[in-house]
Amino acid sequence: MTARRISLLANLHKAEALPTARSVIARLRREQVEVLLRRDLARALGEKDGEDGFYRDTDMVLCLGGDGTLLTAVRALEGREIPILGVNLGGLGFLTAVPSTEIDACLDTVLAGECRVEERHLIKATTRQPDGTPLVLHALNDVVVDEGSFTRRAVVLKMSIDQSYVGTFTADGLIVATPTGSTAYALSAGGPIVHPTLRALVVTPVCAHSLSIRPLVFGEGETVEIENLLPDVAIKITADGQDAFVVGPGMPVHVGLSERKVRLAFVGRRPYYEILRTKLNWGGIPKNR
Repeated sequence: MTARRISLLANLHKAEALPTARSVIARLRREQVEVLLRRDLARALGEKDGEDGFYRDTDMVLCLGGDGTLLTAVRALEGREIPILGVNLGGLGFLTAVPSTEIDACLDTVLAGECRVEERHLIKATTRQPDGTPLVLHALNDVVVDEGSFTRRAVVLKMSIDQSYVGTFTADGLIVATPTGSTAYALSAGGPIVHPTLRALVVTPVCAHSLSIRPLVFGEGETVEIENLLPDVAIKITADGQDAFVVGPGMPVHVGLSERKVRLAFVGRRPYYEILRTKLNWGGIPKNR
């Protein structure tokens, strides 16, 4: 697919964001590609206000920043299956796998219509807010259930999968992650790395108060039910670290596969395990051992 209309957003807190954006815009316009700018980027560049239809009727969304910037695009697309390509401007960046030093080669691939696109499922969390309003959140990486105030108290959670009781435990919270999100917060909490093509989900406790509580990998067709057993403690639910809401008292949280998908664009054929090795700084056995 050749992209002739590209939406561009950038993390303006990154020092490289504006210079990189200017370079990208100039290159795309020279190639007669229409560029749609998100409003904050347009204003920072001194151009007219960004397009109201920034995420609509576009061939591709190009993100300059880190994984959080790409997740912002995923949330804004609301299930529209428009390819998203991430350029990493620093930090770890598993989703934004293209380094900024390779931006020219990246644009060559985009303009030639040779990007590789992978389809990933989102997960969906459903519950109710304190006033009883239904709440539905979608996430590409993870859904986190933890204590709902600034005190960071431990919570007591009862977990079931497909209505089958799994266990009750005390912890700081619980992460339900997709294979895509297994290298994000879940990995920091001790969860396993799951290849993004596997049809599975991962539940990872955060600082559980028992060494017997371990991460659990289960089928993507199953649904996790999480109940808060402390009536005097409110819990909150967070999707991809961006949308957070307090859950109503006594209301369970259900997390399972979403009907929404996202299309992630990549350049080149860099093996997934090479990305893991370089991003996580894994070392090999010395040759002179």
